[in-house]
Amino acid sequence: MPAVWRGLRVFVFLLAAGEPLAAAPEITLSAAASLTSVLEEIKADAESFVGARILVNTGASGTLRRQIEQGAPVDVFFSAARQDMDVLENEGLIIPETRHDLLGNSLVLIGVPGTKPVSSRQDLRSLLSSISLLAIGDPDVVPAGRYAMQALTAYGLDGLVIGKTAHGGSVREVLQFVQSGSAPLGIVFRTDALSAAPGGSVETVFAFPEEILPAPIVYPAAVIAASKNRAAAGRLVEFLRGQTARRAFQRAGFTLP
Repeated sequence: MPAVWRGLRVFVFLLAAGEPLAAAPEITLSAAASLTSVLEEIKADAESFVGARILVNTGASGTLRRQIEQGAPVDVFFSAARQDMDVLENEGLIIPETRHDLLGNSLVLIGVPGTKPVSSRQDLRSLLSSISLLAIGDPDVVPAGRYAMQALTAYGLDGLVIGKTAHGGSVREVLQFVQSGSAPLGIVFRTDALSAAPGGSVETVFAFPEEILPAPIVYPAAVIAASKNRAAAGRLVEFLRGQTARRAFQRAGFTLP
């Protein structure tokens, strides 16, 4: 297995209709880790609509972008940030007319169970001053980590976390740091906090106002120029824009344009 694929979660989705494995075409969707749960939920409908098996590769958007730049066999990219898609478009690696902004999200601070919510910037400052470790995504490759540093900087709190951040390789890794108790606090997307809520493994401590970020959190999707099955890849993007997928994204807590 090439090194660029190592450490990422990979799911093989079979056609809902039960078409024999050898008979069905296959396409690969590289998607942000924060989309993992909802993509699992809609997998059967997606494959039925597209008429192909879908191999879903999830991870940090920056890592996925680098895989595509290095020639990984990807048909559709579904990013948690415009920035990574912009890079691929500027390099001529996506088909621009297939690019669509599909979803929005927001940023929250989560804590281990029992952590009391805070509502003001001053309370947030006091909380961050009191802890020894804050989990965030690696800002170089994880959009949620990049957004986290932007939010902390906007609040003038970035200096408080110097030397005490634990960097996760994806936003889901950050969630796991807090769920396991390895870090008392972490910054993740709202949808990741919602996905953990039923198990009671984390508390949402603070919701960052969207307006403090320099740009909104947007999830674009596009067909990769090197795709060997552009027709099926295009149908997948069409499905992701359709009502079945949109309803699932809304249930998961994403916002829609």
